[in-house]
Amino acid sequence: MIVGATETPDVDVLKTASDLYSQQKLRRVYYSAYSPIPHADARLPGQSPPLIREHRLYQADWLMRFYGFQADEIVAEKDRNLSLDIDPKLAWALANRHFFPVDVNRASYEELLRIPGVGVRSVKRILSIRKHRNLRAADLRKLRVAWNRTKAFVLTADHNPSVHDLDRLDLKSKVTTKNEQLMLFDAAGSAVTGEV
Repeated sequence: MIVGATETPDVDVLKTASDLYSQQKLRRVYYSAYSPIPHADARLPGQSPPLIREHRLYQADWLMRFYGFQADEIVAEKDRNLSLDIDPKLAWALANRHFFPVDVNRASYEELLRIPGVGVRSVKRILSIRKHRNLRAADLRKLRVAWNRTKAFVLTADHNPSVHDLDRLDLKSKVTTKNEQLMLFDAAGSAVTGEV
């Protein structure tokens, strides 16, 4: 899908992708930021949308395909577009603070997938480990979850974020860093698209 050539909001783009997945059984939808060409039709915009918008659509698409999110719940902004400054999963968590904190020692697979900074692989490991013992904050760090993003949203055997943390107006700035949001690869050079 070409993104930014029309005024179509991100929620409509994601709903179309969701329909293609469910009705047409497509395995993958690709997004490309619109790029203007010389002497184009006057109805087309004269400049490209921010490239980060394409990246956010891929992240949101990943949430729909592997994390059980629906298109209309991912987009929390009033203009019906994804937030450009934070990833869609964190934006959802900030807009749905009533869902948190999630107890990693009792939550279901689906609930664990909603935690920012915790991916599918980590959720499977959490479920495996907690059969034998309760998880602690150090265990989550060893699993390489993005602890800075995760800590405000989880309960562990030794970590209990106060309700005041979830109610903080500046929570977004406390759980994000500019470098963390735009990272495509981890320190080992592996793609991090699966661990949102």
